[in-house]
Amino acid sequence: MRVTCSNKPDYKLLQHTPKLERFTFKELVYQNCSLPIGNESLVELLSAFLDRTQLSYTRKMSLIDNTKHSKNITLDPQLFAGLQKLHTLIIQNLADISFDNPLLFRHLSKLRKLHFYGRNRVSGKFVYQLKQLSHLYIQNSDMEILPKELVSNLPKLKTLYLDKNKLNHVSQFTTLPNLMYLNISSNQLVKLQEDVFSTLPKLKILDLSSNKLTRLPTDLLSENNHLEVFKADNQKCSELVLETQLFAYLRFFKEVSLSNCKIIALPEGLFEDCFKLSRVDLSHNKLQSLPEDLFRNLENLQELYLQNNVLTNPLPDTLLRDAINLCILHLGQNNIKSLNNHLLESNEKLKELHLDNNQLYMIDLEAFKSQTKSLISLNLSHNRLTLHENSKNGFYSNRKINSTSWALFSHLNKMQYLDLSHNVIVNISDHFKKYWRNLKFLNLSHNFITHVSYTDFPFLSTKINLVNLESNKITHPDFDPSRIEPLLRLPNEILLANNPLNCDCNASILVTYLQVHLNASKSTPLKGLQCAQPPALSGRQPQTLRAEDLLCEIDAAVDFCPIECKCYKRPVDQAAIINCTTANLTRVPVIKSPSIINCTFIELHLEQNKVNALSNEGDGWNTVRRLYISNNSFTILPGDSLPVQLELLDVSGNQLTEVDAALLLKLNHTALRNISLSANPWDCHCENPLLAFAVDNAARITDFSTLQCSDGQPINSATLNELCAWTTTLSFYISLAVSLLLVVGLLAIWLYIKYSLEIKVWLFKHNLLQWLATEEQIDMHKRYDAFISYSHKDEAFVTDQLLPRLESEELNFKICWHVRDFMPGEMIASQITKAVEDSRRTIIILSLNYLESVWGKMEFNTAYLQSLEDKRNRVIPIIYQDIGDIDQLDPELQAYLKTNTYVRWDDPWFWDKLHYAMPHNRHPKHEQPTCNISMSSLNKKN
Repeated sequence: MRVTCSNKPDYKLLQHTPKLERFTFKELVYQNCSLPIGNESLVELLSAFLDRTQLSYTRKMSLIDNTKHSKNITLDPQLFAGLQKLHTLIIQNLADISFDNPLLFRHLSKLRKLHFYGRNRVSGKFVYQLKQLSHLYIQNSDMEILPKELVSNLPKLKTLYLDKNKLNHVSQFTTLPNLMYLNISSNQLVKLQEDVFSTLPKLKILDLSSNKLTRLPTDLLSENNHLEVFKADNQKCSELVLETQLFAYLRFFKEVSLSNCKIIALPEGLFEDCFKLSRVDLSHNKLQSLPEDLFRNLENLQELYLQNNVLTNPLPDTLLRDAINLCILHLGQNNIKSLNNHLLESNEKLKELHLDNNQLYMIDLEAFKSQTKSLISLNLSHNRLTLHENSKNGFYSNRKINSTSWALFSHLNKMQYLDLSHNVIVNISDHFKKYWRNLKFLNLSHNFITHVSYTDFPFLSTKINLVNLESNKITHPDFDPSRIEPLLRLPNEILLANNPLNCDCNASILVTYLQVHLNASKSTPLKGLQCAQPPALSGRQPQTLRAEDLLCEIDAAVDFCPIECKCYKRPVDQAAIINCTTANLTRVPVIKSPSIINCTFIELHLEQNKVNALSNEGDGWNTVRRLYISNNSFTILPGDSLPVQLELLDVSGNQLTEVDAALLLKLNHTALRNISLSANPWDCHCENPLLAFAVDNAARITDFSTLQCSDGQPINSATLNELCAWTTTLSFYISLAVSLLLVVGLLAIWLYIKYSLEIKVWLFKHNLLQWLATEEQIDMHKRYDAFISYSHKDEAFVTDQLLPRLESEELNFKICWHVRDFMPGEMIASQITKAVEDSRRTIIILSLNYLESVWGKMEFNTAYLQSLEDKRNRVIPIIYQDIGDIDQLDPELQAYLKTNTYVRWDDPWFWDKLHYAMPHNRHPKHEQPTCNISMSSLNKKN
């Protein structure tokens, strides 16, 4: 439960409000609220809205910043009435209230923990009544002197925190028979009386860190026989002096920490008979030497921290003789120059050894012989070690070598972490292929290794995760993907940052290796690679380079490169690059044949010089394919002066105004794919062919977007049209006319194809373009123009509509009508066949009646077969009535209707289309149709 006030509350206003629903809470935080006045208890005050019974069960209570509305008041013991079960009380920042009433806590008989944080006025015997108190915290106050009666007569007190105050003096602690933990750190103590802790027989942990102590007397801890941990780190003094036998004879003593105390020397017998001592921290002091018997009989010592001192050789051979259980040893950041084979002779359980930041240059070959089965981590970084591959390279003297060999590590079978960074090592040892089966981490950064290859990494260890080779002298890592065996296991990461990587043409194999992994979406173990040379590629990652970027400088001893220039070879395309940029040249140097250096062509850079003419001196001039002559003094550029194999030309930034015909011819050459022309004072007029060339070849001109005339106008199609307006206008109208004619022609063709029948009908009707409708002479011998086939049920349509119109004076067709023209007595089938053969057309009157007629089907089949025989379209179907789905008709009729045009009776163009479908070589209008026989009827039914 947290009660927080922003203003001074009036709890009486809450008396008539319903109490909060009953619930259980064990902790109450009372913050920024006024304290009760007089005999009123806090329980009574809060009972206006909280259940009194629930309040009585509170186990932990915090009074925080309650003086805002309670200034100059005296706390009455009644304040805590009703809190008989309170176990922990925290009082924070009650600076304006005095805590000196010895009966203040008489109602808190079960209080175990009392915390005073911040500015509180603590004095007197106010804790006198707290006989059950086990933990007392007085922290972060302005208290300078600890009142003796404040922390006395507390028989059950086990923990006392007096840290982060301003204490400069403490008296003897009395009547605290069960105190086990005492923390007086972060105060202003300068000295301590010898008997200050003498009445604390059960004290186990003592923390005096971050004071200003200058001396720790011999008998300071003589009565604290149960002491286990002593801490006095970070003393703000010029020197801390430890007197003789300060920790002697402490039978339960396990840990001592005296780091950063400016200790210069250690006395004899400091840890005498501290048989259980397991951890000693004397780091960050000024120790120059150590007593030979400092750790005598300390068989349980496991951790020893001596880093950041000024220890020099020789360390006593017997210093660690009795520390047979030592696991961690820190000797880093000292001045140790050599390590003999005796110092660690007894430490067979040593797991971590730190010798970094010394001056080590010589280590005995058997210095680590006792750690064969124990040493896991070895730090030898920031020394002067030069490790040779073979021990025979060193010079032995009494089994010591003055030039250390890799062999000294060979027997460390358990080693997982080896740090040899910041030494003078020049190679990666072959010992990694034979030894150190469990190695996981190898740090060789900041050495002088010049070469690394994939052959260095088939380590015996299959657990190797990281090899750090950063900041060495490696210029060309050798990782040829064609030679790396698929089963060869490289470390997960090989760090190569900050090496002088030379991304010249010899790096092509490395670039290929990296790009193979990149293209296959595989992570390469090589990390941090960045080009340092040549300057043009500095900072680039090699996997981002193109093969064209990788160059090798040509040795000056080879008689190829002009003296004023630098020359390179680019193997990917066998190019010789001659770079004469900013060489203050006034003429083109003699260009020699690239065959001298086994190249096929030349890329010539003459940018930013004073050249005003090209000369083709030398055997290599006509092998120049890429010519860069920007920012020179050219005013004219004759086309015949350019190399014959030229593919790229950059003449930007000169004084060119026009191009001559020869140059234009050269520019139009198909081999010349890239041209740069900007930053020249080009004359822009219609007669200058450059404008049209530039507009037409914009894709080949790499700087077309920045190309300008001398007056600042952009060279583009708009400028060309403006300068050549009349020619442009004429060309426009001609093009427009041609385009319109083309469109009209295409439209006419499309209309003719889509409406050919209607067009021919209309032309025929109006006697126009009769040649389009001329009938062939093949039908001249036929007697009739058409034979009409129909069902007798549709005879009215034939006699009333069709026949009168076709035989009218206007059309004058000669029609074969079976009623009139068939011969009596002859077979009907033969007469039908003869009628079809003698007629140029057969008109079929299609209706449902016709489809049911036997003679109708016969007449259609006869006409259809005659059409196939003559290879001419002789049948004119007229759909007189709806005949339903064509797909349901006889196969021959169905096929014919789907592949030929028919005429519908209800079509507004019926007579015109029928007229057009009829033969076109008509009889003269005065000739009347003739009849063979006149019959009123013929026995042709259905």
